[in-house]
Amino acid sequence: MAAVISERPVTEMLSTRREIVEALEAAHEAALDYWSQYELTTFFSPMGEHWPASDHLRHLTRSMTPLLPVLRVPRLALRVAFGSPEQPSRSIEAIGTLYAAALRGGATAGRYTPRPDGSAHDQIRRDSIMDAHSETLRGLTQAMERWSEAQLDTHQLPHPLLGRLTVREMMLFTLLHNRHHVAVAEQRRVASATHFD
Repeated sequence: MAAVISERPVTEMLSTRREIVEALEAAHEAALDYWSQYELTTFFSPMGEHWPASDHLRHLTRSMTPLLPVLRVPRLALRVAFGSPEQPSRSIEAIGTLYAAALRGGATAGRYTPRPDGSAHDQIRRDSIMDAHSETLRGLTQAMERWSEAQLDTHQLPHPLLGRLTVREMMLFTLLHNRHHVAVAEQRRVASATHFD
């Protein structure tokens, strides 16, 4: 049995862009190791009444994809579209608390719910899902490199559950969101007695 990836405490200190990028990359590598442990059939099989591993990955990719073009538009366009933050960027702990409260309040994936997948459930499809996730995360971290520390705090974006977040807060949420889905998948895998290969 592989080691269980649990959600890290949200008391860690992530303040700089570089620290956030490195945390995203480390979480992604750990997640890929985790998702890779699912045998092909179980990768696509629901865990009880819940999403299969494949849908967790598809959801994460789908939720990160809209950030890619937004992080590349001129900063002034973001300011015009979404205004300026009225408070400093909050910590990962504060964003984690907001996210947990939204989940307790019944928040769902909404428009980021994966669409039914009519593709063949074979190794080619599995590789495609995992590659798309990796490419999206890589695009996100590369886009972040074009933002200064100050710009991360002086521009904001709308989040469907948490309202307007600074760009720094959005990246912290993305990190927490990815970790959350690995932890949830593992809890459900254990509860449904789904075995790794």
